[in-house]
Amino acid sequence: KGKYPNIAGEKNDNVYLSMEFLTGIQQRNFCEEIDTFVDVKDKNVVVIGGGDTAMDCVRTSVREGAKNIKCLYRRDEANMPGSKKEVQNAKEEGVEFVFNVSPLSIDENGVNLIKTTMSKPDGSGRSSVVEVVGSEYTQQADVIILALGFDQEVPEFLKNTNLELDRWHGIKVDENYQTSNPKIYAGGDAVRGADLAVRAAADGKIAAQNIIQRFKKA
Repeated sequence: KGKYPNIAGEKNDNVYLSMEFLTGIQQRNFCEEIDTFVDVKDKNVVVIGGGDTAMDCVRTSVREGAKNIKCLYRRDEANMPGSKKEVQNAKEEGVEFVFNVSPLSIDENGVNLIKTTMSKPDGSGRSSVVEVVGSEYTQQADVIILALGFDQEVPEFLKNTNLELDRWHGIKVDENYQTSNPKIYAGGDAVRGADLAVRAAADGKIAAQNIIQRFKKA
C-alpha cells in the first residue's frame, strides 16, 4: 500500500497515490474496468518523491498531456534514489525537478513546502534532512501525486499462518528463504518490500532449489 506523508490535506480530492494514477492509465490502455482515472491533461501536476515510481509518474504525465510537471524531492539530486537515466530522460521531456523541499501541508492552492538542506554525513555516510527555518512557500498545483514508497499490506491468509514478520510487516526468512514455519518459503516483495519483479522471480527460483535440496537430504 502506498505511503502518505502524514500532513494536513494529504487525502484531499486532488491528491492521489502513485499506483492509483499509474494503474488507472494502464486499465484505460488495456480497455479494462477503471478503478480510478486521474486526468492530468492541461493541468499543473506535482509529483512528490524521488524514486523510480516518481519517475514513472512524471513521464506518464508528459504523455498524458499535462501542462506543467514538477517533481519535488526533499534531498539533493545526488541523494535521489531514482535511476539516473530516468531522471535525465524526464528532464529531456520537460519535467522540472525541485530539490531540497519538503511538504508541510496541502490545501486548495497546492502544496505548502519548506526548503531543506543536508546535514554532514553520519558514521554510515548518510546525511539527514534539515529544514530551513522561515523558508516556507506554496507550490501551486491542480493535481498532486504521492510517490513516497510503499508499506507492506498483510493479507488475511498471511495473518492466519502466524509467520514471523519484521518491523515493516515483511516475512522473515533465513538464507534459504525458509520462514519461521519450515513448510513455508517466501521471497519477493513479501520479504524485501517494494522491489523489482526480476528479483522476486530470482527469489522464487532460489527458494525452489533450496526446497529440492532439503527433500533430497530427507
